[in-house]
Amino acid sequence: MRRIGLFLAVLTLWAGIAGAQSDFDLIINARPASLLIDMDGKKFAATGADGQRVSLSNVYMMPNIAAGVGLDVNDFYLDLTGGAGVLINDNFRSYMLEASAALNMLLSESCTLGPRVGLVYFFDPEWTENDDVEFDETTGFLAGVQLTMGDKIQYLISVDLIDMSMDAELAPGVDAEDELDFTGLAIQFGVRGEF
Repeated sequence: MRRIGLFLAVLTLWAGIAGAQSDFDLIINARPASLLIDMDGKKFAATGADGQRVSLSNVYMMPNIAAGVGLDVNDFYLDLTGGAGVLINDNFRSYMLEASAALNMLLSESCTLGPRVGLVYFFDPEWTENDDVEFDETTGFLAGVQLTMGDKIQYLISVDLIDMSMDAELAPGVDAEDELDFTGLAIQFGVRGEF
């Protein structure tokens, strides 16, 4: 909860600094081609009571969509977005909600580049192989950089570091780690609209 409070305080301060001289835009980001690569290299695996071992790969799919507001302030473009998506791996699935803020420098009229930070809430995680493993919901942190290219409809590329940990509850007789813990690199491609 402390992370969320701190994040909201920074967003409020940031919006106040932007002031009345800004022009607001409605932003819609769609990132269907998003990969999350587990950089720790520790694949979560579970061996059931029947002796069958099931493990996750190091690459997750993470399609998502977000909407929010953008502020054009001097040579910078501030945007605040919130969205939803799903994190998918072989035998694992979790829905997610994301809130992020980005400060992009206007490199030209049709190109911006800048850092972004945010929180990602993973909820309703499910081990799809069987009912031997259950995961708790969790909130992770993201920090990275995003690039946009285009006018009102733009290409959007972001590279983010995502850090999160989910506690695992195991059925009797199941051998596995007690958490799904990783630091991952998210590479996201998509389109963005500013209206």
